[in-house]
Amino acid sequence: MSIGLSNIFGRFIVGYLGDRKSMNRLFLFIITLIISGVATIVAPLCGSSVFPHIGYASVFGFFSGGYVTLTAIVLADIVGINKLSDAFGVLLLFVGIATAIGTPIVGGMRDAFAHFSRPFLWPYLIFGSCTVVSGILLFAIPFLQPKKPSDDQTEIGCDVFYSEKDLSSQEQQQKV
Repeated sequence: MSIGLSNIFGRFIVGYLGDRKSMNRLFLFIITLIISGVATIVAPLCGSSVFPHIGYASVFGFFSGGYVTLTAIVLADIVGINKLSDAFGVLLLFVGIATAIGTPIVGGMRDAFAHFSRPFLWPYLIFGSCTVVSGILLFAIPFLQPKKPSDDQTEIGCDVFYSEKDLSSQEQQQKV
């Protein structure tokens, strides 16, 4: 229950922060992803007491809700609104593959580590680390994006032209 409640608050609060003009949405997305991964890594340290687990669930829920909220927005910032549907489809393809592969891997880990005193330690560490590493890799996005021309630079090869003629009919457009 604490994951769900904090997830709701995380979606609203992080979504509100991401909507601010002064906020770098990609950086906010990366931070929420890394914090949820770190929370997953430290989850086995909660022991058998309920209250530390509630704290973990609240932190994980808040920040995982935050990066879920920012996913489509950051994707639109990166690829542009015209390519958003294609990029979102590719993103969901990889999410589906990860979900399909991840579930049997966790089951295999549970079986492999069943004789350990804390069998769920390694899955938390591995998947939390994967989340943190994926967040760190996202820091490369600004360096991989092509540079946009600044306002004082002119683009060569623009197909824009100005005409005082009414070019509303298709015949008139073909003549030009």
